[in-house]
Amino acid sequence: MKKIISGLIISAGVLFLPSCQKYGDDISAPSVTISVEPANPSVGDVVRITVQSNGQYVSLYTGDEGHRFERSRIKAIMDHDWESFSDTCYRVSYAKNGEKTLYYKYFKDYNTMDEVYRDFEFFGAVENVQLVRYEKDDFPEALMLMSYPGTNQLKFTVTDRRIPSGFRIKPDIHLFGGLENQPGFSIIESRYVACDEDKAVRKYANNIKVPAYFGLHTEQLEDYNGTPAGYQYERCAQVSDRYWAVTQTNDPLSGRPTEGFYQLADLYNNDSYLKPFLDCGEKLVIRQIDLYSTYRCAQEGAADSPWKYDLDGDGVQETYNCELDPDTGLPVKEADYVNYTGFQGDVYISFLEMGTNEYEPWNTGVNLGSVYSTSGISQVYEYVYTEAGEFTITALATNVGNKQHSGIDYSEDRGNSPDNYPAKRSTASVTVKVSE
Repeated sequence: MKKIISGLIISAGVLFLPSCQKYGDDISAPSVTISVEPANPSVGDVVRITVQSNGQYVSLYTGDEGHRFERSRIKAIMDHDWESFSDTCYRVSYAKNGEKTLYYKYFKDYNTMDEVYRDFEFFGAVENVQLVRYEKDDFPEALMLMSYPGTNQLKFTVTDRRIPSGFRIKPDIHLFGGLENQPGFSIIESRYVACDEDKAVRKYANNIKVPAYFGLHTEQLEDYNGTPAGYQYERCAQVSDRYWAVTQTNDPLSGRPTEGFYQLADLYNNDSYLKPFLDCGEKLVIRQIDLYSTYRCAQEGAADSPWKYDLDGDGVQETYNCELDPDTGLPVKEADYVNYTGFQGDVYISFLEMGTNEYEPWNTGVNLGSVYSTSGISQVYEYVYTEAGEFTITALATNVGNKQHSGIDYSEDRGNSPDNYPAKRSTASVTVKVSE
């Protein structure tokens, strides 16, 4: 009988014996070998991977997406001791000279507008930018308690729905981890208080959401996927309805205002240029992100639509799918109110998290055993590749010594840091070419 775990089939008949050896401080590096049959399989073939080792712990990286040893956290730890790992792998700054790299997640941490303007730039028809404080019971027109009552919130007013408006940050971050690890998960805790015209249009159309748009500006750090290092890419896109569909606090139809969630990874995954960088985020840096509180005040229409306007005064006529009043940006006909996607009014933000300013490899392996046998471990695993390509299969064997207790004050520190455990590791790898 075979047991299937995450796509790997573990063959029966392998005998594990309890360990008689105890590892102290003086541990030796384990041995490990790997062989594969067939060496040149096709997509859908069963690939038999034989791993032999005398290590206590054995892991296998099959080399396909999400399972590459070269992109794994343990590889980074092996290359950099644990103490230096945080500085060499977690926090790598890619800021250009003279640019800021850090912005706070909580506006409660800002005390002056000078601090805000250090990290944020405002564009478009934005006025009255300020830090304000509200107690939990007096947030303007809120239908749900806000976070961090009595602390600073960022408030600004969008004064003209016709003009794309919002704020920008320059985070200089990587987006990494592959789509399955949900990189770039981002959140803005926001409250939108619309003006009377906006509220009336949405109430008539039963359309309470303010769709989010953002502009992404990236720079390629090295040659990759046919484009050279230094290549700069820009894209402005609407976020999926699942993310940052912000409701208005003063719209009785909304029931309650909500935080806005969105995934930068979704934008990457749906963009032909950005998608290849999901699994090698260190090759690309996000230089700037523009977050629009209002982008276009009505949905853009088909290219052959007769409704063309230069509402924002940039000299370019955009095409819309309904007739608009150029002076207000609102649909002329009430039947077209459902197409309205703009916003004009006050915006309140208390929390912002944009991806991460840290970089860490995320690819993972599969645990092949954690019981040491005096006769060694010999296991055969069967794996099926679902796409063609060249894949490097890596086996990692680890021996770990007894915990080092000296110098640890458990009344103060109860952590289980790897620093406290001596370990030695060995790897073996083989490359297979999978054909269609």
